[in-house]
Amino acid sequence: MAKEERKLRRKLNLLDVTSITAGIVVGAGLFIVTGVGAKYAGSWVWLSYLIGVIPVVLVGLSTASLAQMYPVESGESYIYPTRIISKLFGFLSGWGMWFAIIGPVAITAKAFVQYLNALPQIGTVFPVVAGAVIVTLIFFVINYLGVKTVAWLQNVLFLFMVAGVAVFIVWALPHLNRSLLAMKSPYGFNGIIKGSSILIFSYAGLTLAADLGEETKNPKKTIPYGIMLGAFIPMVLYTLFALVCVGVMPWGDFAAASAPGAAAAKVFMGPAGVTFLCVVAWAAVLSSHNGEQATAARISFGLSRDKVITGKLADINRFGIPHYALIASAAIAIFLIVTGTLELLATIIVSMFLYNWIITHLALIVVQKKFPEMYEKTPFKLNGWKLIVPIIGLIISVILLVYQGWVALSYAAIWMIVGAIVYFIGYSRNKEEVSKLMSEWPVGRYLK
Repeated sequence: MAKEERKLRRKLNLLDVTSITAGIVVGAGLFIVTGVGAKYAGSWVWLSYLIGVIPVVLVGLSTASLAQMYPVESGESYIYPTRIISKLFGFLSGWGMWFAIIGPVAITAKAFVQYLNALPQIGTVFPVVAGAVIVTLIFFVINYLGVKTVAWLQNVLFLFMVAGVAVFIVWALPHLNRSLLAMKSPYGFNGIIKGSSILIFSYAGLTLAADLGEETKNPKKTIPYGIMLGAFIPMVLYTLFALVCVGVMPWGDFAAASAPGAAAAKVFMGPAGVTFLCVVAWAAVLSSHNGEQATAARISFGLSRDKVITGKLADINRFGIPHYALIASAAIAIFLIVTGTLELLATIIVSMFLYNWIITHLALIVVQKKFPEMYEKTPFKLNGWKLIVPIIGLIISVILLVYQGWVALSYAAIWMIVGAIVYFIGYSRNKEEVSKLMSEWPVGRYLK
């Protein structure tokens, strides 16, 4: 009986999936990485956000089509690539995405402390690293207690965050300075594109709704709607937030601030307004952090379910949570908190996401030939002339991957090499069983 109870549980509705997806997306990206994008795009950082959403929408459409075909835990990150493209490259997709979602866990934990320190007249400065570790441990406990606990907290944080950012934007509109908005990009149009390539970090969690396929009610409808809402809400918030921030203060000052949103709020809102903005930022980054811990555990769970990595990561606790996968993800996040730097970590994360997006677009093209009967039953098909969606998405993703720069790509390559070594060791340990598991579609193994 105890064994039967330790299964994944279908508990998540559309609001839950949307708040987890958009909540992951709208966090450190909005309140921290917008400043990094402004270093390159200047006062045109809002345009970088509008350009940056294009490849995200394209991969969202490809992911939604695959998710309707076969909703499964770790689907977009690992299952679709391994079953459709290849075992090795599919494993590396999941391996890369595991890092890509753990990295933001570290960034959002640090962002919370940075905005805590931005409170006016706080009188003390909290150590960023120690505070970030404490935040990570608190949300580890919350995630350990079950997916409905995660979803309930996520909904509260997400709805408060959306309302708070909307208030900030409306409050800022009468204070916009047209001369600040008319300032040129420091690197011209190339700087705007470079800004877009970095700000993809802010959108990058969009497709992760497909990694909750076995915990979602009516996943064939809920996941695609969750992905689309998860793209539209952040696009509006990001573009308007960036526009008003560089419209009330010079973009150079905004980019140089450790808590950019608080620096912009200080210009026109006064101490009470800065405090309000900091509280909204806390809700945003904690919403991201909460959803990221939940999703990172599901990705490592997916990597483990085929026994390439120790099967322990696929163990599920009495609350229906893959707890060893959660522990492993939190441990790596704490390591990154102690050692990582923001801009480099962000570009490495984006590189991992772009690799996964390339694989996702390829999977949508290949699946129509490899599994035609399965795909034919999909309500939302991208076939015929609509194949232009994954083809354009593939081309744009490759171009943006190059824009991450050789340093970020080198670190990403090291992580992937480690993943390849892990794969070959795990595969060679038990070729027959692993090959069989990686060749079958896995729903039912862990679902209650």
